[in-house]
Amino acid sequence: MEEELQIVLKEYIKDVEDVCRILVKSINNSENLNLKNKYDFFAYRSCCKKMEFEAEGISYRLHGKGCMAFNVKKFIDWDFGYRSRWCGIDPWKVSNTLKRNNNPHIEYYDGYLLQAICEESVKEGIMFKKYDQYYFETPAKETYKPEFPAEFDTLIIEYFNSYWSIPRNKIVERFIRKSTWIYNQINKEDDKYILKFLLNGKEVYAIPYNDVCYPENAVKIMSDEIIKNLLKSKGK
Repeated sequence: MEEELQIVLKEYIKDVEDVCRILVKSINNSENLNLKNKYDFFAYRSCCKKMEFEAEGISYRLHGKGCMAFNVKKFIDWDFGYRSRWCGIDPWKVSNTLKRNNNPHIEYYDGYLLQAICEESVKEGIMFKKYDQYYFETPAKETYKPEFPAEFDTLIIEYFNSYWSIPRNKIVERFIRKSTWIYNQINKEDDKYILKFLLNGKEVYAIPYNDVCYPENAVKIMSDEIIKNLLKSKGK
């Protein structure tokens, strides 16, 4: 994939993330809620059934698996993405967005061309495909290998004002073994957990976590087995 197209696609992803954050912030302010991420927004959607929103001069129209956001200056169309990601790359929604915004890269108005490039990028290891959308792989040069402690007896999981404590067990140990790399800019992410490892009541190691900046095999353990069950036990 040419660098120019990577820039265009990453700008599209950032634009979607920006308008989604604006919408969540507006809902929180107007309805006195505390939605923090896509999962919270989906839970809110399932209750209110609302399909149209207005926030900071932007109109939102939910549709099927996604949403359109627009005003006199901008138009964005997307499908909601895998796990906590607000969106992935749907070639036709990207091409339509570029065309509606009169983007100068007219060669990318062709959804079939974008799909062919994304498919080739999957083969090259630049992207991966999940549920008909494409996502950028994390380059190895942008990762680091965490140094989890060999000795600990408790894991504390912090998420905003929530705290969960679980004793060391085989599932946590399996998560550690699968966490072979972490995105080195994870601290800049707004939506993340903090994992704190304790020994005899004393913190010996702390590291951020989310389901974008870790290997998928580690995410399946932490998000799907540990955090999901913790949330259920807390009645959330």
